[in-house]
Amino acid sequence: MRSTKRIRVGLGIALVALLAGCEGPCEKISSIDGPKLSSNGVDLSTYVAVGTSLSAGYESGGVVDHHQVHSFPSIFARQLGKTVQIDGGGDFTQPTASSDGFPQPLLEIKSYIPLIISRAGRSPGAPTNSSQNFAYHNMGIPGAILFDLVDSTFYHPPANPVRDDFNSINLVQRSRGLILTQALSLAPSIMSVEYGANEVLGPATQAGTAPNANTAGFYATLMTAAVNQVHTVLPGTRLAVFNVPDVTAIPFFTTFPAFTLNVALNGTFVPLVGANGPCQPGDLILLTAADSIAIGVGIPANGVNYLNPSAGSNGRPLPERLILRAAEVTATRAQITGMNAVVDSVAQRPFVAKVDLATLLGNIATNGVTIGGFHYTSDYVTGGLFSLDGVHPNDLGYALMANAMIDAVNGRFGCFIPEVNPLAFSSTTASDAKRVIDNKPRSVAGLSQSLGTLFARRP
Repeated sequence: MRSTKRIRVGLGIALVALLAGCEGPCEKISSIDGPKLSSNGVDLSTYVAVGTSLSAGYESGGVVDHHQVHSFPSIFARQLGKTVQIDGGGDFTQPTASSDGFPQPLLEIKSYIPLIISRAGRSPGAPTNSSQNFAYHNMGIPGAILFDLVDSTFYHPPANPVRDDFNSINLVQRSRGLILTQALSLAPSIMSVEYGANEVLGPATQAGTAPNANTAGFYATLMTAAVNQVHTVLPGTRLAVFNVPDVTAIPFFTTFPAFTLNVALNGTFVPLVGANGPCQPGDLILLTAADSIAIGVGIPANGVNYLNPSAGSNGRPLPERLILRAAEVTATRAQITGMNAVVDSVAQRPFVAKVDLATLLGNIATNGVTIGGFHYTSDYVTGGLFSLDGVHPNDLGYALMANAMIDAVNGRFGCFIPEVNPLAFSSTTASDAKRVIDNKPRSVAGLSQSLGTLFARRP
């Protein structure tokens, strides 16, 4: 398959030419007991975050205030002694949204056996801090790519018809100018930069295909220009730059097998069938295929329907947009490797710390992590670290991201920011969810719509 080019070369070249503790209404978070914050001469007075839905604290298909105060930037800010309020105010301000979530209600578990996940019966929330008359300290935008940090082309229609005045970009950007310009207007002394996942997730989640072959090259141009711009305007600012995880290892791509049992020969397997033929080893079935598989789509005539045995097969193949073929997985990982080489390069500068998100999530995908006697994994629902959209962490997962950032900043700049106690962020969507017996979703209603908005593919 061929991916639509998401970033215009001309715009990128033009850009390079241009760029050479808790007070008020809040969620209480307990920090780990131990030594207190020590800056060791490092200016930690003003923290600003720019990035994607990960920075925004997006979970289960939307943003909502009681999860936004558990985003990794919120946790990091609190460890610096900043106030983080559920209404979006305080020392670290955010574009918060009320329950049941924005721009659409969050997904929730409606039934455990069978497992049914839906947002049915929930109503959208609304922005709660949109009247703030200065830039937010957390400028994480769901759906953003690195290009959006420094160019406004895709901020509003008609360039990006998916986005409108009620979508994520306007919740944060509010027609106040470039994201980077707004971030620098707060004169941050330390700033996190988290981009790259959406460049590869867009094509993979929406079309079942690899990103454009020039993605890493565009990313290199834009990241270098953005880092240069920050250092030119604010030479004393420290940066914490996140690298890009292997998105093909998250639950969205690993929950469903591409093979199922042979009805006649127990113990042998037959491949699911896509529009381009039977699946092969290394092919990945997307989480959004759940409802199709449950009615027999993609199940071969001699195969067991592992989501709904009584439905069997209906003889129709899975659309290719619901399959990431092995060659496309390889091509996706190649672009991620290229983007991470860029992060390694900029991290050689003395004012940049690399936050190794790729290793963190890679280790979780391979080995899981044990916290307080509980073993957590990247399994969908039962693993306890990812939210119900299969893409974004839950509160506990974001706490681990915050600690990774804390460790990177401490190690690079010689300060001491205390880690948080991850157990303070465990919830019923984490270890307690292990009571689920039948963990194969028969329904994930509304997930395709959520991801279609979040990971819009742009020209």
